[in-house]
Amino acid sequence: RISTSAIKRLSLHCQSQYLQQFPIFTTTSNRIFENAKRNASTTGTFNYIQEEIKDANDRYNGILTIRETNDRGWGLHVTRSKPFSIGEKIMSSVALSTSHVRDSHSVQVGWDKHVLMDLPARFINHSCDANVGIRDNESGAYDFFAIREIEFGEELLWDYEASEYEVSAFETCLCGSSKCRKVLGGFKMSGETIRDLYGEYYANYLKDR
Repeated sequence: RISTSAIKRLSLHCQSQYLQQFPIFTTTSNRIFENAKRNASTTGTFNYIQEEIKDANDRYNGILTIRETNDRGWGLHVTRSKPFSIGEKIMSSVALSTSHVRDSHSVQVGWDKHVLMDLPARFINHSCDANVGIRDNESGAYDFFAIREIEFGEELLWDYEASEYEVSAFETCLCGSSKCRKVLGGFKMSGETIRDLYGEYYANYLKDR
């Protein structure tokens, strides 16, 4: 059995590793990445993730906040007092980098296109009973919409099979939902279920299947 602290350490390690693997194009992210490299050489730890989180939380102040969950590392929670209504756009994400190869930290936006999203979108956790759906946007990533009313304090959750044709990072789902599908195989396996659950709120490239 893996302890909660070990899971959190692994989550932070993974979050530090993927920004070393992908080029970052925004000024803020470049500054954060350079700080991370300096900190790694002097202290052995990365401070950039806290800086990036602070930047995202400042931008979404009074709307959303990134904070640690009890069992899944970072999560994204609602701080707006007014509930998000069904169909309301919650936020937009930007593609910081693009790859033709699937990675455990990427999000698929095309048959041969995988992107690294910016924060806060990157920290939305998976659920087989999501409260958030996606639509493609002009920034090369996704916009996120409420697919049911979402109230203050709730964690935003989306279904990774709504964007991934195949899931490579993990296969066994531990989302904890009463509607958990137990196994994540991607849209290739669960396409009919995704269509039924989310209607129009899944990746455009999958709508031709």
